[in-house]
This record gives sequence, structure tokens and C-alpha cells, in this order.
Amino acid sequence: MTVTEAFGIFKSELELPDRRQQQASTAQQEIRAALTKFLDISDSFLTGSYARHTKIDPLNDIDVFLVRNASRVSLSTTGGIGPVQAIDQVALGVGAAYPTAILKKQSRSVNVKLPAYPFAFDLVPAWLRTPDGFWIPDTDINGWLPTDPDAHATLLTGANDASKLKLKPLIKMVKHWNRNNLERLRSFHIELICVDLMRLGNLQESQSLQFGVATILVQLHKYAGATMMDPVYGMSRVDKELSAAELTELRSRINYDASNVVDAIRLEAAGDHKAAIEKWKHVFVVGFPK
Repeated sequence: MTVTEAFGIFKSELELPDRRQQQASTAQQEIRAALTKFLDISDSFLTGSYARHTKIDPLNDIDVFLVRNASRVSLSTTGGIGPVQAIDQVALGVGAAYPTAILKKQSRSVNVKLPAYPFAFDLVPAWLRTPDGFWIPDTDINGWLPTDPDAHATLLTGANDASKLKLKPLIKMVKHWNRNNLERLRSFHIELICVDLMRLGNLQESQSLQFGVATILVQLHKYAGATMMDPVYGMSRVDKELSAAELTELRSRINYDASNVVDAIRLEAAGDHKAAIEKWKHVFVVGFPK
């Protein structure tokens, strides 16, 4: 098997099965219907990496926006509801609708694990914002943040189109690497790093998948420890705040695997596909074809 063939198999295996996608969509609708008995919800929709088609299998958490108002507001006002109360209301609504659910309050959402599903949901209370986007709560700052999932999706779709549809598969592969190597990078952070590398010309649509992943890992050290803000409103960080020890460990792992992928590319160029595949298996830890 050649390296290109191995990456083709790897790409397919990271895709969400159709049945899982349908299950997630159906579950979101069921949750919304159940919650409307206990919570005013004008709309709800799947968002995050699931909606942007950059989620990898197996599914962990799926983001769902619960829109709490029917008309846009110009200020971060929600009819007297504060960020903590917004989260509490969702938690109470879920507890009433699903008494056996496992709940975890987070700064911007409520994580919900239902017995009927193999994955969890992050339920995000949101208010329509003027002139666009939404307000979402952040209990860490006891305030409201503007966000726009549609703009995020448009940004990623544009970059993916410019890459001749190679960017999203590359993002999924880097997310797999991250999941199995310390998991110090947030999902959306990885997406924006890859979009930025596209913008800078580091990623070309003519590159193979393996060369694309190698390019990202070689360039990744520039982003480790650098603050990155939401590209739409610039009001919230998308990178995970790391301790000095965590950052040192992450940089060490990035440099280690950057060296490994350079070796893998050289081995492939020399015609030693078996040795190159072994290098890639070591980089990804699990899941890469033999």
C-alpha cells in the first residue's frame, strides 16, 4: 500500500457515518421539542464543528444553539436574565424534561448526556443580536459575548472551496492528531489555524493530503501559546489557555511530530512507503491504516 492510498483510507474512516449524522439531527429536534414545555425557545439548530462538517468519528459533544428570543436586540440584554441564570434555566429545563440525563454546567453551555444516545450535547442559550449574530452567556466573565455561527461556517466553506475541498479533510486529520496527542488545542482553534495557513499560502490545493498534514504540523509551533480571537467580532479567545507546563509539553510534542512528518515525506519520496506509513502511524498514535 502506498502512502497516498493509506491517507485515502484514513480520510474515509474519519468521516461520520450517515446513520450517526441522522441520529444527531433527530436527537436535536427531539430535545428542542421536549424543552419547549419548560423553556421558551424560538428556534434551535446544530452548530459548531458538527454543522461545519469538521467533526470526526467517534462523536463526543455536539453543539446546539437554543435561541431564546424572537427579535434582535442591539445590546447584550436578555430581558433581565443574567449569564448564570441563562445557564441555570437550560439546566433546569433539561432536568425537568429528562430526569435521568447527566448534566454539567459549563461557562457558555450545559453539557447533556442522554441514555438513548452515544454522544452528548452542549446546549448553548442564545439571543438574537442586532445587526447580526447572537449573544451567548459567559459565566467566567459574568457577561455576554457576540458570536455568529453562520459567519464561521461561511469562512470555513470559502477556505475549503479555495483548497479544492482538501481543507476539511486536513482539519479532521489534525483534530485526530490533537485528540491522541495531549488534546491541548480546541477544535475551532485548529480550524482557524488551518484557514490561516491557507490564507498565508502555506497550504496549496495541489498538495497531497500527507504533504498538507505535514505542512500544518511543521507550522503549528507558531500558533502554540499565541492568542487567537474569534474572527468575526474579536471578542472571545478561541485558543485554550494553558499553564506554562502544559504549553511546554505541547510545544515539545509538536516539534517531535514535526520532525517525524518531515522524515515520513522524505521516506515516501525515496520510495519507501512501508517505512513512511510506519512514521505516520507513530504520529497519529491510533487509527492510521497499516
